[in-house]
Amino acid sequence: MMFHLAYIDPGSLYTVSTGLAAIVGFALSALAVVAVFFRRLWGFTKHHWLAVTLGLAAVAAAGAALVVTESHNGGSTMAENQTGKRLIIVGLDGLSPKIIEPMMAKGELPNFKRLAELGGYSHLGTTNPAESPVAWTAFATGRNPGKSGVYDFIRRAPGSYLPDLSLTRLEGNKSMPVRKGKAFWQYGREAGVPMTILSCPVTFPPDEIDGKMLSGMGTPDLLGTQGTFSFYTTAPETVSNETGGEVHVVPDANPLQLELLGPQKQGITGKVERLSAPFSVQVSPDRSVATITLQGQDVSLRVGEWSPWVGATFKVGPLSRMYGILRFNLVELKPYFKLYAAPISIDPRKPWFQISYPEGYSKQLAHDLGLFATRGMPFDTWALNEGRLSEDAFIEEASDLYHEQLRLMEHELSRCQRGVFYCYFEYPDIIQHMYWRFIDPGHPLYDPNAPPRLKGMIDDCYRKMDAVVGVALAAMRTGDTLIVLSDHGFTTFRRAAHIDSWLRENGYLVLKDPTATAGGPLFADVDWSATRAYALGYGGIYINTVGREPQGIVAEGPGKEALKNEIADKLRKWIDPKTGIPVARTVYLNQEIFKGPDAHMAPDLYIGFSDGYGASWQTALGASPAGPLVEDNLKKWSGNHLVDPPLVPGVLFTSRPIKLANPTLYDLAPTVLEFLGFDDARLAKEDLDGKPLF
Repeated sequence: MMFHLAYIDPGSLYTVSTGLAAIVGFALSALAVVAVFFRRLWGFTKHHWLAVTLGLAAVAAAGAALVVTESHNGGSTMAENQTGKRLIIVGLDGLSPKIIEPMMAKGELPNFKRLAELGGYSHLGTTNPAESPVAWTAFATGRNPGKSGVYDFIRRAPGSYLPDLSLTRLEGNKSMPVRKGKAFWQYGREAGVPMTILSCPVTFPPDEIDGKMLSGMGTPDLLGTQGTFSFYTTAPETVSNETGGEVHVVPDANPLQLELLGPQKQGITGKVERLSAPFSVQVSPDRSVATITLQGQDVSLRVGEWSPWVGATFKVGPLSRMYGILRFNLVELKPYFKLYAAPISIDPRKPWFQISYPEGYSKQLAHDLGLFATRGMPFDTWALNEGRLSEDAFIEEASDLYHEQLRLMEHELSRCQRGVFYCYFEYPDIIQHMYWRFIDPGHPLYDPNAPPRLKGMIDDCYRKMDAVVGVALAAMRTGDTLIVLSDHGFTTFRRAAHIDSWLRENGYLVLKDPTATAGGPLFADVDWSATRAYALGYGGIYINTVGREPQGIVAEGPGKEALKNEIADKLRKWIDPKTGIPVARTVYLNQEIFKGPDAHMAPDLYIGFSDGYGASWQTALGASPAGPLVEDNLKKWSGNHLVDPPLVPGVLFTSRPIKLANPTLYDLAPTVLEFLGFDDARLAKEDLDGKPLF
C-alpha cells in the first residue's frame, strides 16, 4: 500500500457530540483538520494537528454507554454455538508471487505449499490502481471503482480542487464509508449466516452486521488522526512543522516535567483548547534507567526498551473523559534525553469513537486478550523515516503488532463455529515498504554491508505469514473452506516522478505567475482559467472539466477525449534521462478501467508506472516543484506497488481447486455470496464484476 501517509484520513468526521448538546463548531473542525492534514503531507509527513472537535455543553455527557456483551464471544446475537460449515479467509497485505514462489520451491514455506497442494494456488489479479483502499474495497464488494466510488488513496473533493481521502466521507455530522454498494458481510443477516470480520481495511466506522466486526484501516487515533507520535528531547534542534509527529524540545531537568498532548475541544463559547495529560520522567543517577510516571502508572525503561501499554485519560468536561492507550520507547539517555511516545490509540475498553460492532465487542476483546492497538494503521513508519525510532525499535514494535493480530485471529477463530471468518494482516505490506532497500541493489539506499538481519527482514516476514497459514490450517474442520490471499504484490521504488511539473512543462498546467518555475501544494499557484489538466493522488490526472471542476475550461465531448489521448501519448514517450527507462509503462483512459455510475468522478487518466517508478509525494498534493522531473527516492519507504497493475499481482491459495483461469480480487465477494447460498440468478442481480472461484 503506498506510503503510510496515504492512509491518513483528513478527519472530516471525528467530530463528537455530547449527550446534551448539538455539535458546536463542526465546520471549523472539518476545515482545520483537512488543512492540517495536507500541510503535513506536503512536508512528507503525517499530520499531528487535531482532527477532533468536541461539542461541549457546560455539563457534558460522554454519549451512550458501551454495550456490555452478555456472552464471552463478544455478544453476537447469532447462534454461534451451532456447528456448521465455515468459510475462513485470511488477508495478507502485499504478498508477492516473486518472493513467495522461490521460497516455496526451497521448502521455506511449508504451510503455503501444503495449502496449495490441498486445493490450489494462483496469481490474483489486483485492481487498477493497485492501491489498498481500492483493492480491499474490490475484495469486499466485488465491484470496480466506477461502482464502489473508491479509486485512489487521494481523490478530488467534489466541487473543489482540494484533495480528499478515500477512507471515510462526511455526511452531515457523521462519518460514513466512502464505499458504495454492499460488502459481502452485509448480506449475512439476509442469509442467516454469521460473520466475523477482523481489521478489514476501510471499515471505519464499523458496519452493523449479523456477527462481529473490529474496524481496520481508517480507524483514527484518539486525536482523530491516523497516527501522531510525540518526541521529547533535550538536544538542541530546530523544531519543524514538517514532521510525522510533534517534537518537543524540553529543558534538561531531573525529573523532567512533560505533557502528553491529546485532542482539542471546542467549548460552547467557541474557545478551542488542547487537552493534555502531564507526566514526569526521573532519570537514574548513572543515566541507565528512566522511570516514567503517568497518572499513577510507573514504567522503568532502559535505552531501546518499549513500555507495555499505558493508559492516558483526558478530561473533556465535568462528566466526560477520553481514554487512550500508548507505548513509550526510550531512545537515548546520553548525552541527551530522547523519548518517543507512540500515537495514542483509542482505549478498546472505553472507546470514544465506536471501533467495533457490537459496540462492546472491543471491550470484550480487551478483557480476553489484554490491551491492543486499535489505530487502523498502527505501524509508525514515519517515526522510522525521520529517525525518531531506530531500526531495532521499529522492528520490535512491528513484531509485537504482528503477534497481537495473530492472538486475535487464534482467539476468534476458535470461537467461530459457523459462517464466514475474515482476518487481515498489514504486517507484510509494511515490512516490504520499509525494507525493500535491503534487497534491491539498484535502490539509492541499498547498502551491501547492511546487517544480515535487515537484509533478511522480508524473507522473515514471509515465514511469519506461513505461520499464520499454519494456524488457519490447524483450525480447519471437515466441511470448512480456507482462502488465503493478498491484495497486490510488491516491487521496488527507486525513482519518484513529479507529474504536475511534467504537466506544467508541457503546457497543460499553468501558473498564475508566468515567470514562476514551481507551484506550491494544493494548487495554490495554479491559474485555473488557463489550466487544462492537473494531477492529484498517486497517478491520476484530471481534465479541468466544465461542470465538474469549479473553474473547468474543457467541455465534455470529442475535444476532451482528444486532449486525454494527446496527454496519454506524450506520457508514454516520457523517458527518464538518468536511466533511459520510460516513466510510464502505459497510461489508461478513465473509461478503460472505471465502469459505473461513479466513473465520471474518477481521474480521467491513470498512469501505469514502470517497475521502480511512482508518483512523487509532491504530486499527491498537487504541487509542481522546480528541478528534475524525476528524482531518486531517498526515503526508507523503499518498496512500492503503485505501478502498472500487471507488474504486481497478488497471490491466492485455497483449500479447494480453483476453477477460474485468471482469478482477480473481484471474484472473492461472489465466492462468499455463493457460500451464503446465492445462485447464479441472484448473483446476476447484484451487478458484480467477478465470478465465484469454485
